[in-house]
Amino acid sequence: MRITKSLLFSILFLFVIGSATANTDPTLKSARTEIKEMIMNAELTAKVISEITINVTFHVNAKNQIVVISTDNESLDKSLKSALNYKALKSTDMRIGQTYTLPIKLTK
Repeated sequence: MRITKSLLFSILFLFVIGSATANTDPTLKSARTEIKEMIMNAELTAKVISEITINVTFHVNAKNQIVVISTDNESLDKSLKSALNYKALKSTDMRIGQTYTLPIKLTK
């Protein structure tokens, strides 16, 4: 019985701690959503003939800006870099200096 109580209290404690650290600001967007909006605003779909998926490799610098390292599409590489490079993110859910690969699906 004593083990069951301590286990129950441990689970309850973890639940309270987990909910206390949750994002309580509903206006704060995720970095993925911000990047999606940047690409949509750049209107890259005008250059797309058919549906393609592009992998964009990037990291976030100390100023919380996107630094595009590479893409796997030469024809849209320059356009993607100009749309994303050194654009500041409002969200802070990405680690500084860690390399990320984001698949981006563009449709006409």
